[in-house]
Amino acid sequence: MTYTKIGPIEILTGENKSKIPFSTSLLVHGRDETALIDCGTGHKAYDYIKNQKPLKNIYLTHYHLDHISGIGEFPEAQTWINPYDKHKLKDLHELTKANGLYAVLGEEGAEDWIKKRTERNNPVLNAATNVDMNVYPYELPLQIAGEKMIMIHAPGHTEGLALPYFPDHGILFVVDIDLSSFGPWYNNIDSDIDLFIQSALKTLEVDAEYFVTSHHKGMVRRKEYEQKLHDYLAIIEKREQKLIDAIDRGISPEDIVYEEVFYFKETHKKSPLEMTSEIIGIVKHLQRLIKNGGDYEDYYNEFITTHHLIKEYLFYKKEPHPADHHPLMTKTHSL
Repeated sequence: MTYTKIGPIEILTGENKSKIPFSTSLLVHGRDETALIDCGTGHKAYDYIKNQKPLKNIYLTHYHLDHISGIGEFPEAQTWINPYDKHKLKDLHELTKANGLYAVLGEEGAEDWIKKRTERNNPVLNAATNVDMNVYPYELPLQIAGEKMIMIHAPGHTEGLALPYFPDHGILFVVDIDLSSFGPWYNNIDSDIDLFIQSALKTLEVDAEYFVTSHHKGMVRRKEYEQKLHDYLAIIEKREQKLIDAIDRGISPEDIVYEEVFYFKETHKKSPLEMTSEIIGIVKHLQRLIKNGGDYEDYYNEFITTHHLIKEYLFYKKEPHPADHHPLMTKTHSL
């Protein structure tokens, strides 16, 4: 684990260089307290945080488990999350719909997945379900540990993803716009490829010098970020072209999941969840091709049938509960 400090804001790299299931966090040092943004760094960082000034608040950028796994380590802190994701962490059925298991496993399979996680007493899910979740607004200045922070709504990776921005220090935490060689990840049902691209490009409009990713690259300066972001986003079109080429070659909907559009074949053998991610990713690209006028409707429907997907669960959209929607919060996705 490494530490980099810019003013009062410390970048805590997670274990194994923040590779999943770990992630980078920001620790904000105030005069009498600290605040933490995301908590998936691992126990070395948790121990370090506990030896600082009292941790009063934890801000979660989105609901993915690699960003929330340390919630139970800090029961004294108030936890905050965006208005879209609160209900996903409080209700495992909503979480399972959003991550795609209802679509891939069907209702019975998804319910069984939830039951097994509940019976196994999963500490992360238990902590997330039981902790009181407060909701922060998007686009409004917040004071955390004495520093101004704005949570920018950046949908695409998930529908609720928030990017913490510290204008006084020129820091933008771009979270899972991570510049990795793997490329953008939009393989949940509540993900959106085009919104991912829009959100990523709009980060360039933010007046920041330091861009911090949750995985892999860590902190990069603006010039490097601009260069790497272009190559990172280009992977989306490369994937789509690979998919188109495979279909043109006559690869069947059954076998196209082995064309390594996202993951290597060996990865599928090691983790069934990666196959779920592959399937959803292909669904997302087929939906995008159809939306853009491509003649892929029949192939899309055959893919759904072949992989026994539940069509009604291939789309996810749930507006925040009115009680969790800040009255001054913008309704746009503007950065």
